[in-house]
Amino acid sequence: MRSTALVALAAMIAIWFLYGSPRAGAGRPEIVIASKQDTEGQILAEILAQLVEARTPYTVVRKTNFGGTLLVFEALRAGAVDAYPEYSGTIDAAILHEPYAFARIREAMRRRYDLFVSGELGFNNTYVLAMSAATAHTLRVAAISDLARHPELRWGVTPEFLRRSDGLPGLERAYGLGTVDAVDIEKSLAYQALARGTIQVTDAYSTDGELLRYRFVTLTDDRHFFPQYRALFLVRDAAMRAAPKVRGILAMLSGAIDGRTMTAMNARVDIDHVSPADVAAGFLMQHFGIRRAGGSESTTLRLLRALGRHIELTLVAVFFSVLIGLPLGILAMRRPRARQAIMKVVGTLQTIPSIALLALMIPLFGIGVLPALVALALYGLLPIVANTLAGLRQVSPELLDAAEGIGLSTRQILLWVQLPIALPFILAGVRTSAVIAVGTATIAALIGAGGLGDFILAGLTLNDPHMILLGAIPAALLAIAVDELVYRIELAVRR
Repeated sequence: MRSTALVALAAMIAIWFLYGSPRAGAGRPEIVIASKQDTEGQILAEILAQLVEARTPYTVVRKTNFGGTLLVFEALRAGAVDAYPEYSGTIDAAILHEPYAFARIREAMRRRYDLFVSGELGFNNTYVLAMSAATAHTLRVAAISDLARHPELRWGVTPEFLRRSDGLPGLERAYGLGTVDAVDIEKSLAYQALARGTIQVTDAYSTDGELLRYRFVTLTDDRHFFPQYRALFLVRDAAMRAAPKVRGILAMLSGAIDGRTMTAMNARVDIDHVSPADVAAGFLMQHFGIRRAGGSESTTLRLLRALGRHIELTLVAVFFSVLIGLPLGILAMRRPRARQAIMKVVGTLQTIPSIALLALMIPLFGIGVLPALVALALYGLLPIVANTLAGLRQVSPELLDAAEGIGLSTRQILLWVQLPIALPFILAGVRTSAVIAVGTATIAALIGAGGLGDFILAGLTLNDPHMILLGAIPAALLAIAVDELVYRIELAVRR
C-alpha cells in the first residue's frame, strides 16, 4: 500500500512538470474571461470567449467557478480579470448599492470603477421563489405573499440570497414574513433538497434549467419586490482599449439571447449534462454560423492539467510554510516573551475560514496562483511552528550544557544538536501541513487558481457526481501519497 502511494506521488510530480503550467499563445494579446459558479454564467462566458477566439487574434484565458459576486468583481477591479457576465439587478444591489436606470448604471460604473457595461443581452433572469408542485398545491400557495401564512416552512437559499438586500432580508420586510427558518445551501444541492422535501422553499433564477427538470412551481412576486436582472457583460475599460475588437463582439451579442433560449441552454447543461462550452458552440453556430475555433480539450488532458496545478499549489505552499514556520518556531523557543504572540497569530490564521482568507488575498495579489499560494502557506504555518517548538523543547538542558561545555556556539548547538533531535517532530508538522494544503487547495479554484477543485465545483454546479469524483478521487489519492512520503522520511530520520 505504501509503495503504491509513493509510486502514485512520483507519477503525480511527473505530471506537474509536464502539464502544470499551460501556456497561452506566444506573442498574442490575452483576454481573461471569467464567470461565477452558476451554469448560466459559464455558458455566457463561453459564448463571449468563443466569439473572441473566432473573430479576433486574441488569446482567451478562462477563469470560471468564481465563488460569488464579491470575488469576481474584486478580481475585475484588480485587473486580474478582463470581463465577466453580470446582471443589472446585481450591480444595483451588490455593487452600486442603490437602484439605477440602465443608462446611469453605465455612467456610474465607468466613473467609479473604470468599467464598461455592455448592451443588454436580451433576457431578464430575475430571482423567483420555487416550491414543489405538491407542497404548493396542498398549502394553497401561489404568490409570495401567501407564504406569510406558513412560518413553519423550511427555506434553503443560496449564501448571496441569504444576505443581500435584494434577497431574503429585503423580502422578509417587503412581505411581512418575519424571520423565516432559512439555511444557506449551494444552489444545485438546494434543488435536490427541495425535490426530496428536506426544504420547502428555495430561491431560483427565472431562466434556471433545473426548474424544467423538477417541474417546480415558481411563486408570483405580487408586490414586485425583485428588481430586473438584465444580463450583460462587465469589461475593464483598459482591456477595451488594449483589445478594441472586443467592443464589436459585445455589440453582436446585444439583444441576441431571449429568455426562452437561455432557459433551453441552461437545461441542456443541467439536465442533459452537455458541457457549457459545447452548448455555447451550438448557440454560436445556430445564430451566427460561427464554428468553434479549434477543438475542445479532452477531459483526460484537462484532468491532467488540473492535477499538475494542484501538485504545484501543494508543493510550493508547503515549501513556504516550512521556510516561514521553522524560523518562527525557533524564535518562539528562544524568546519566551514573543512565544505567545507568535502562537496566537498562527493559531488565528488557522481559524479563518479558507474562503475568507482567499478573498482577503485578492486586493493584495489579484486572482490565480499567487494569492492561493500565499493563503495556503499561511494556513499551513500552525502545525510546523507548533511542532518545531515542541521538538526543540525535547532537548534536555543537560545535553545543551554539555554542548556549551565543549565550546559549541549557539548557532552550532542549534544546527548540530537541537534541530537533529527535533527533526522527527518537525517532519510530523510538515506532514500535517501538507495534507491540509492538498485539501484546502481544492477551494483555491474559487479565485481562479485552478487545480482539482475546478472539477469538484463544476460537478456541484452541473449536479454531476461523475465530475465531482473526477476531482475528489485524485485529490484524496494525492493527500494519501503526500502523507506517506513524509511519513517514510520521518521514519528514516527516527532510525
